[in-house]
Amino acid sequence: MEKFRLSVYFVIGIIVILIVFTLLKSWFVYDRGIELAKHPSNSIQTVYVEPDDDLVEHSAVVWGKFLYYPLGLNRDRENFGPRKTLNHAQNLVFVDLQTGRNRKVFNKSVYIWDYFYGAEPEKLSSDSETGEVSEDVFPGLKTGKKFVIVGMPEDTNKDGYLNQKDSKKVFVYDPNYDELLPILPKKFYLEKILPDTPENKLVMIVKREEESGPNKKKPNLPTLFIYDTLQKRGQMIERP
Repeated sequence: MEKFRLSVYFVIGIIVILIVFTLLKSWFVYDRGIELAKHPSNSIQTVYVEPDDDLVEHSAVVWGKFLYYPLGLNRDRENFGPRKTLNHAQNLVFVDLQTGRNRKVFNKSVYIWDYFYGAEPEKLSSDSETGEVSEDVFPGLKTGKKFVIVGMPEDTNKDGYLNQKDSKKVFVYDPNYDELLPILPKKFYLEKILPDTPENKLVMIVKREEESGPNKKKPNLPTLFIYDTLQKRGQMIERP
């Protein structure tokens, strides 16, 4: 009887440890995020945390030319959006397999909420037959050979960290030209990205930053923003 009681206590202890570990991971990775540090020059810089070996675990080749891998990846599988997953990371590294050139997408660590790309039509149709579709592919997105990155580069809530509590900005990265473009208008932040859009179109629901103060107007309502990845320009669709 005593052995049975000890076994029950042992199982309960393991469960408690797993729960505590899960909560701590959630706090460190998702809530706490990336710490910002002030330097004597009063400039704000991110505190870099040495990642695990993501090159071994999470590298992939895209479009037969580029190998890419995240830094500090924590994959969140909580049924978010069409892909049912989110890629949280601090940065992305791209390697041109023809020239050997490698570079980081951001010049400093940021809080990446997610990154993905649209599959080529012929590739998507062949993959659907075999059932092998990369989890970084966003179904129904036809944005050409470009990566879409959703991240928090600014500490919008001023808590000293870049994390999921900050407002989301959207970037389009073209590895062929090593070009990273922030695509949302100033003071506008992402609410949602819509799938099944026309070719070279990134369709988003966005919202303007709320104003504060005694003369605050009525709350800002979300609106539609369409970005053309080929022409590199966006169009705000005002609500009727």
